[in-house]
Parts: sequence; structure tokens; C-alpha cells
Amino acid sequence: MLLNVALKSVISGTFGNYADRRELQAALGSKDEEGDPGRLRERLATGKKEIWIDFICDTGDGFNSTFSVAKKAAQQELVLQQPDGTGVVYTNRGDLLVLGGDEVYPFPTLDTYNTKFRLPFDAAGDRTEIFSNQNRPLLFAIPGNHDWYDGLGNFMKLFCQQRKIGIWQTVQKRSYFAIPLPNNYWIWATDIQLNSNIDQPQLDYFTRIAKEEMQEGDKIILVTAEPAWVYNEVRKNDQSFDRLKFFISRHIRDDYDLIGKKFKLAVNITGDLHHYSRYAGSENGHQYITSGGGGAFLHLTHNLPAGVAALEGNDPEGKISRKKVFPEVHESRQLLLGNLLFPIKNPAFTSLAGIVYIYLFWLFQSHHAAIEGGFFLSGFTGISTSQFFITMADYFVGGPSLALSIGALFAGFWLFFDRVSHKKGSNIIGFAHAMGQTVMLFGTMYWIAQTSLMNYWGNWWGDGMIVLIFSAAGGTLSAFLMGVYLYLSNLLLSMHEDEASSSLANPDFKNFTRMRIHDKGIDIFPVGIRKVQQNWKVTGTQKKITVTGADFETILIEKPIHVLDSML
Repeated sequence: MLLNVALKSVISGTFGNYADRRELQAALGSKDEEGDPGRLRERLATGKKEIWIDFICDTGDGFNSTFSVAKKAAQQELVLQQPDGTGVVYTNRGDLLVLGGDEVYPFPTLDTYNTKFRLPFDAAGDRTEIFSNQNRPLLFAIPGNHDWYDGLGNFMKLFCQQRKIGIWQTVQKRSYFAIPLPNNYWIWATDIQLNSNIDQPQLDYFTRIAKEEMQEGDKIILVTAEPAWVYNEVRKNDQSFDRLKFFISRHIRDDYDLIGKKFKLAVNITGDLHHYSRYAGSENGHQYITSGGGGAFLHLTHNLPAGVAALEGNDPEGKISRKKVFPEVHESRQLLLGNLLFPIKNPAFTSLAGIVYIYLFWLFQSHHAAIEGGFFLSGFTGISTSQFFITMADYFVGGPSLALSIGALFAGFWLFFDRVSHKKGSNIIGFAHAMGQTVMLFGTMYWIAQTSLMNYWGNWWGDGMIVLIFSAAGGTLSAFLMGVYLYLSNLLLSMHEDEASSSLANPDFKNFTRMRIHDKGIDIFPVGIRKVQQNWKVTGTQKKITVTGADFETILIEKPIHVLDSML
């Protein structure tokens, strides 16, 4: 699957350079779209003193996780336990639901959107609830990298054709948007394709919105598909921070006198990392939130930096500090231990490693039988380890196919080293891992040669038993060594952030962010689900399914954050 994802990424990125769907959206857009902010203002802002907004990101992977989040977001009122257990907080369902990217995994086929995203969101709402055109919650979405793997075609069909999805109504016509809100607030949401520059038609769109629709000093909630402030610290050669900073400087702070007005940035909110984290310079000022717990596997939090560079110059010394993560750092380190159960948690890898061991066993046996006859492991019985490796060297000299196969195995594990993090020496760590995997292969051969299993060679069931034991032992040990490598490299060197998290396939610690805009600023409620409901009962057909199951606890990840207009 990883190879398929990588191939799709390369293909979509290559063709995206020549046929950028964002530019096609602008070229095919109608003049009627220019009236959209006015219509949205009448619907969402005019005469209103407050509005509720929900933000969910990285949905459409596991059904249990995605449906659990969608179900809580769909409730008219959600009662949340205070993090210190002292009481509860009452929140209202969002008048808007904003999806922050990667709505499905791993490929954005129409069937995947329907089964992994639309189906759980269709089933999440109360079908007895009656809506008018004016009070039905609206849904907006920006694409993430996974949504772009087909060139954005199916994303556009689902989210940009004014369809109903459960209790929500889609209204956008492009993959980026600007939404007017009460009290001079706006949501701006950008489409960065596959971590590329914002295209010129999109820049023109936000320029027009800023010049024609907004007032001096308006406040902006900026939605993007990546936590650029984090990636700037932990990922090598990542340019998303500089691109985002340039966009803010050009279109929000108006440092280039392009707009003729200056705006205030209240919240940066994103996903892509599948956990909750919050950075800020001041508690009641500009907030940097990652809320990627909509349904995909959990990203661990213990590797997040304590401080990151700010996107604006108003924060002290240009640095903002980490205020909260979910799961907590100590919980994240405990979860990382699950990599020591890698053979169990990742049976596909264990099976594949076992198949590779069978293939190499066949190569060694074929080579030995063609030259000397008999069983190749017989020559290793009772010899020293040094003599064993000398014999192996003879095999490689006399059998190029053996040398090439072992070399390919070594190279495959070596090239797995972390190419993303800033840490130096990652290729050396990868080399050590590849060496360990190769020695593990030879060690398994040597071990079997010293056991009584050798007595059973020579008949079909004995031969089969030895091959199966060699494959099972080798595959399990190879998978265990992979888990040890991920555990140690991540814990000690903060490497393999994605691999050490995805290998756990943890469905829990889900989250979304709920916001209330009022006349003093924004109240932010980070909603957490520590344990996802696993026993949903699904009945009906795909067109109209019903999902039932026991309720589950929903908590406030931290006390409500109060962003004050006076602090921006």
C-alpha cells in the first residue's frame, strides 16, 4: 500500500504541475461566484451576535473512529467533561462544519469517499431532526494530499456540487474559500495542492475578497492543510512555513501594500498530524492549533518541539510555546512501546518477511543442490560462527543470484532510513538496521542448522516443516527487529514520526475543535475522545444505514481557550 501511495503521489504531483485543477476551477468559474460572500454573510453573519463552528480533519480511514467523531459533531448539544473533573461544559453543534483536508485514506476513489467518509457522516445525524434551508448546518472542505492523488476530481464531485451529506449541506464551488462571520470575523481556507505554492488564481481570489468584502482590522481564522509551524522545526527542507508566512505577510498583514488594509490573524488551525496540539505566545492571543483526530491512525505527540517559530512578529522573541497535546507526552511514550509488538500489530509485514525468507531458502538450496547436492544447511551443523560466515562468502562468490538477492534485501532496509527529519546520521542508523536484518537472516539459518530439525530433512513433510519453521521464525524476528528499530529511533532520535505511529494503528485519542465566535472574541473547545466505541451495529443499505451502539465519554482536552479581540 505504501508503494501504491508513493506512486500515486509522484504521478499526481507530476501531472498537477501541468494541469492544476485549482486553475481550472478559476477558469471555469462564473461571475455568480462573486456574490457568494454576500449570500453567506446574509446567512451566517447579518444580525447574528454569535456563531458556532466545528473543525474536523483527517477523516475517512477507520469506520469506528470516523463515525464516533461524526456522531458527536452531529449532536445538537454536546456536554463535555472538564479536564480536571470539576464539572461539565455545554456546547452547541456548529452552524458550520469545516473539514481541514485528507477526507479519505489512502486513495480518493469515489467508492472510498462514499464508504469511508460519506457513509459514517450520513449515519451520524438524527434523521428525525427537521431542517429548513436557513438552519441546516453548512459543510465546507479543503483537500489534503490524499484528496489530491486523483487530481482532485472526486473531491470536487462530492464537496463542490452543493450536495447534502447527512445533516450538512455543501455550498462551496472551489477547493478554497472565504466565509464571512459575525463580529467582523472571517474563515479563510487555502488549497496548497501537494505541498506546493498557492496558485495565482487563488491569490487573486483572496485579494478580491480582502479588497472588496473586508474591513480594516477584520479578524481571520486561517485554515490550512499542514501544521507548517511544526514542520518547520522537525522536517528537513520543508518549505510550507515560508510559503504560509509569505501568504500571511502579503494578504493579511499587507506588508506589500497590495490590499490597502491590514487584518488580524486570530487562529491558525490545521490537521495532517493526527493528534491535538496547541501552540501560542500568549494565552488569549493568536493560537496555532493542530486538530487532526477525525478518524485516521494516531500520530504520537512526544516528538513535538517545546517551542516553534511564530508566523507573525507580535509574539515575544518570535517564538511560541507548546501549551497542550493530546495524548499527553507520557501517554505517547507508553503507546510507542506498542512497536515492540510489531509482528502482531503488522501481520502483513510479518507475512511478507516470511515469504522473503522462503524465497532466499529456495535460492540457497537450489544453488547448493546444483553444485554439491544434498541439504545446504547440513554444511553449517557443528561449525563455528566465523566458519559459517566464511562459507556464506563462498556462496556469494559462486552464486551471483544469491549475492544480488541478499544485496537487494540489505538495500531495501537501508533505504528505509528517515529522510524527513533534521537529525544527522539517519542513513547510518538505517545502515545499522539493514545490517541487523541481514545478520538476522543468517542467524536464523545457523540456528536451525544446530537443532534436531536437521534430522527430519529428506522426506516431504520434514522438508516442509523446516521451511515453514524457517519462514515463521525469520518473518517474526525480522518484524520484531523492525519494531525495535522504530521504537529506539523514534524515542531516542525523534525519527520515523509517521512510521512509528502508523505501525500502531491506534484508533483512539480522537479529537475535533469546536469554536464559538462572540462579540469579545472566540471561545475554543478542544473535544477529545479517549476511547473510541468499537461495537457499532450497522444495519440497512449503503443508501440508508442505521448505526447503533452504546454512548461513550467525550471530554474537553483542556479548559476552553478564550481568544480576545483586544489581544490580537
